[in-house]
This record gives sequence, structure tokens and C-alpha cells, in this order.
Amino acid sequence: MNLTCRGTGVPPPIVRWKMNGNELLDPVCDWVSEEGVGHLSCRMRFIDAGNYSCHLAHPLGMVDVQPVTVAVVQGNPCPKGEFLAGDEGTTSCLKCFCSGVSELCHKADIFRWNYTMALNDWKMHYATWDGNGTVEMVKTINNFSPNRSLYYSLPYRFIEYQVKSYGGYLHIPIELNEPQEIPDIILTGYNRTIVYRHSKNDVISNGTARIKLHESHFVYLNASSIDRSEFLTVFAYIDHFLIRMPLKNGRYEPSEQSIVMDSASDYQRGLGKATIVEECRCPAGFRGTSCERCDFGYNRAFVGPAMGLCMPWEWHRARYVPKSTTPRTYHYV
Repeated sequence: MNLTCRGTGVPPPIVRWKMNGNELLDPVCDWVSEEGVGHLSCRMRFIDAGNYSCHLAHPLGMVDVQPVTVAVVQGNPCPKGEFLAGDEGTTSCLKCFCSGVSELCHKADIFRWNYTMALNDWKMHYATWDGNGTVEMVKTINNFSPNRSLYYSLPYRFIEYQVKSYGGYLHIPIELNEPQEIPDIILTGYNRTIVYRHSKNDVISNGTARIKLHESHFVYLNASSIDRSEFLTVFAYIDHFLIRMPLKNGRYEPSEQSIVMDSASDYQRGLGKATIVEECRCPAGFRGTSCERCDFGYNRAFVGPAMGLCMPWEWHRARYVPKSTTPRTYHYV
């Protein structure tokens, strides 16, 4: 989108731009004001829909005037706070997650790819779970009691920031003969624990389950359902990703099979597009497709929304670092 606004006066006024009455701070727009003529150029997305107006500021005093030029950009047919997701012909409106800090989002233009790893890989870890959300790491599984449940604890590649995996699939080996009340998958993040228990509908062949990474396939510990926001809160930063290890000949042995977990990136790898991953317009201090990360110079403070807020270092220093009243003497050698 390219807009031009001209103002007259002596000396010439400075042209400034606003979107919906607010100053334009988004990096997708460039603007310049020379001799009373202002130019605005923006790389438009669905989340950039709104009223754009120019305002004139005189060097001898600020004067806000009625909008001289207004551009109404349409594109998102969904209500405010939602975006159009899905493939052609199967589109629907989904609520923006955006880590609870923004209501402006649209479908991300990114492509599917996946992580693949053998279950007996040397980077794999092991853990137990007490049934209430507490995870305890296991250093060695030799002679581990078969009366207790043991889990693979997936390494760094599969944990932490995983919102781009939303809507993709996880392929894992599974034993249908195992008790169904014991979870096959346990995910913990942001003081939440969600689990998956196998279903015959998820088994495709050779004892491998194809599980959609979607809120409809996971539940809380008490078996109550979860919504999209709660599911993505866990995936915004996964602390533990546990997959149940089946017994083999009465003992635990790492499987030679592999697990495959979908994710997404900007590069085409022949797996098609990610159709329900959002891209948000994040406020200052946040970054990531769903504003799930803190920008450089910011740290997370657990205030406000469920995931907290990204606050500048100065805020943390003023809040948590006590001001010393004891004079210090420095000795130089």
C-alpha cells in the first residue's frame, strides 16, 4: 500500500501517519516527510486492516486535524480477534492465541517439516511420572522395575517453543495392549499438564500411532477437555515431553523405531503448507509467530496473562534488585 499526503504552510508542516488513531510503529511500514509531502509504504497483511490517516504537525506547535487521507484496507472476513485458517474450501475462523497479548493475527505463510529421531538415540533421556504432574529424570534404565511406568523424555529439539507444531502430526510406536488409563503422552508447560491416551482410531500400521497435535486429542489429568488457548499455552514452552515406553520381554529396552513430529518453517520441503498456524502482530517486547518469546532486552515476568508479560530489563532491575545503602570501597591493584 502506497499513500501520499500533502500539506501547506509556512514553514511546511511535518506529515505523520496513524492507524486507527494510533501512531504507526510497525516495522512493515516505511514513511518519509519532505517539504510538506508525506509518503507511506506498507507491506500489507490481513492483520494490517484498518483506517490509515495522515496528520500535520507544524514546527511551532502540534495540530491534530481531521484525517486528510483515509485508507480502509479489507481482507480478513473473520470477526475481530480471529483469523481465516485452513485450506481452500475448508476454511474457518480461529481465535487468535497470540499468548494473550494481541488480538491481531492472520494465517502464517510457512511450510510443514518434521523432526525425526530414533528412540534409542544417545541424546534420548528417560523419566518417571507420579500421576500428579511431577516428573523425575532417570539416569539409567538397567534393571528398572517393570512394575513402574517409564517414559522417553524427548530432548531439546522437541521441547520449548513448539507453537508451530500446532495442527501437525506426531508419529510414535504404541502398544494397544497397555492399560489405557496410563497416559501414552505427557506434556507439561507453564504449570499445566496435558495427556494423551491411545485410541484405535489413531493407529495406522505396524503399531505406529498418528496423533494430531490438536486440543481435541489431549485432555487434562482429570480427563476434562481443553481448549485451543490452553493447548497452545503448553506448546508455547514445553518443559517435559514424555512418551510411554512399552515393556519388551518383561523389561524396558529402548526401541529401534523412530518418532516423527511435525513443525513448520519458512522453507519449502515438499510437505505442504501449515494451514492453521497463526502469525500475530506483537506488542513491543514480544516476538515469535504467537508472541511466545521475549524480544532482546526483555525478560518474562509472571504478571498479568497466564504466560506473563515480557518486561524490559530496567523493570526487572527496579523491581528485584535492592538498592544498596552500604558504601563500597574499591581497591585497585
